[in-house]
Amino acid sequence: MESRKEEHIVMLPFMAQGHLIPFLALANQIQRRYGFKITIATTPLNLRYLTAAISKNSNSSQIHLFELPFNSCDHGLPPNTENTEALPLTK
Repeated sequence: MESRKEEHIVMLPFMAQGHLIPFLALANQIQRRYGFKITIATTPLNLRYLTAAISKNSNSSQIHLFELPFNSCDHGLPPNTENTEALPLTK
């Protein structure tokens, strides 16, 4: 019996609010066209945003999310800064 190897793609979006929905649309297109298992790795706050977007879109049921541990303060950023939209305009 030959086992079928499941193709799996892990995607890491650029952390900008305007990139998340088009990135999710790209993941959906890849999953529908090729049947690959898709996992999007993202930070905790962006995970909440993507989870809400996926729950509104029944076509996204095959898209999996993985939470990357991230503390913005550990990287010299203001608290809860996980995408470019949350960055202050001035120092």
